[in-house]
Amino acid sequence: MHRALLSCFIVLAGLLSAHAYEYPFKDPYAATVLGTPPQDEFDVGSLRAVSFTDLNPLKDFGVVRVRELLLHDRPVPEIFWYDDTLQYSVALQQGRAPLLFVIAGTGSSYESANCRFLQRVFHRAGYHVVTLSSPTYPNFVVSASTTQVPGYIPQDVADLYQSMDAIANVIGRDRISSFLLTGYSLGGTQSGFLAELDTRERRFGFEKVLLLNPAVSLMTSAVRLDRLLSDNVADRAEAAQTVSKLVSELSEAYRASDQVNFGDDFLFALQRNRAFSEKELKILIGVAFRLSLASMVFTSDTCTGAGYIVPRGHRIEKYESLSPYLDASVGVSFEDYVQEYLLPFLRHRDPALDPDKAIRACSLEAIAPFLRGAEHVAVMTNADDPILTEGDFGFLSRTFGTRLTLFPTGGHCGNLRYRDNIMAMLDFFRK
Repeated sequence: MHRALLSCFIVLAGLLSAHAYEYPFKDPYAATVLGTPPQDEFDVGSLRAVSFTDLNPLKDFGVVRVRELLLHDRPVPEIFWYDDTLQYSVALQQGRAPLLFVIAGTGSSYESANCRFLQRVFHRAGYHVVTLSSPTYPNFVVSASTTQVPGYIPQDVADLYQSMDAIANVIGRDRISSFLLTGYSLGGTQSGFLAELDTRERRFGFEKVLLLNPAVSLMTSAVRLDRLLSDNVADRAEAAQTVSKLVSELSEAYRASDQVNFGDDFLFALQRNRAFSEKELKILIGVAFRLSLASMVFTSDTCTGAGYIVPRGHRIEKYESLSPYLDASVGVSFEDYVQEYLLPFLRHRDPALDPDKAIRACSLEAIAPFLRGAEHVAVMTNADDPILTEGDFGFLSRTFGTRLTLFPTGGHCGNLRYRDNIMAMLDFFRK
């Protein structure tokens, strides 16, 4: 393990030889929650000289557009009437250019802060950029998922691939000079599977694919995130009390702040006056993951009528309170979801399916032979990423070799907008 990490740091040393890596948060949990302070973010304006056009206050008007695409003509539960079409964001160059797809992380949408930032950077750098929600995000579950039961990576990736193909056709393939792909967190893992799928389907011929902070095993990383909550509270009552206290404190600070966005910038400013304990940071991360999971579980169960959360045969009325269903969903861990909902669904479709094989199919190890030989696929992650185990780091080192860039700090996706990280991404896609 130490030898593997040493080789990764050699790659990093070559990348950052001009200056030290100065990402500000050394604690991985603080990095994961707080992200990158505004003054340390990559300067998007540095990508090219400012022109007279840039001074026009309407210069970005109409450049970034939210689009909708009808992929499945099927009934949608009344409470999800607004999700019948896939929503995504597209930023196009005036002429022909490479197209970069960006896949969001677990439970995140196409308009998450990281997606928006990456879209700004790469559009400014001369690319068409499409940002897509995670297959675990409710809009994708309702509108784009074939089964409407997310979490099985081979099926989720097939749904992403079909969506991307349809979007490329809407843009017009004659406007696209080449195809590129990236994703962060679970979106990074799925990017690896998409690269492998494309070698068989050949609809894109991706020139470069970059996995940002990927999970190696979906099951392993999801359980680690879940346990950040369960290992730091005695029971559900303490969890609820701790979360209520944190939310109350954050809300009070928010009301007294001049910030308009409850995001990384606000949390960073709050940290100056009130440092979170490591336990509180872990709970915040665990709660965020559990809330994303709850939203996914509720959406899937409502769409399929499986009766896991909503009683079978019950139709949720327009003005019915959703609190009982959401409370029940929050109590579902990822292990519960897999064992009680996902695997039974998969075995119903294929009685011969081996549960252990299904879980292994959701790990990058399932496509390791492809990844070892795929020179156009690379990984960037952090040596302190809390979703990865020692074994995961060893796998990444053995599989990607010099195509693995390991930053010393940053937690899980905390440094995605940091100046050195963005420069490394741009260098990768420009080579």
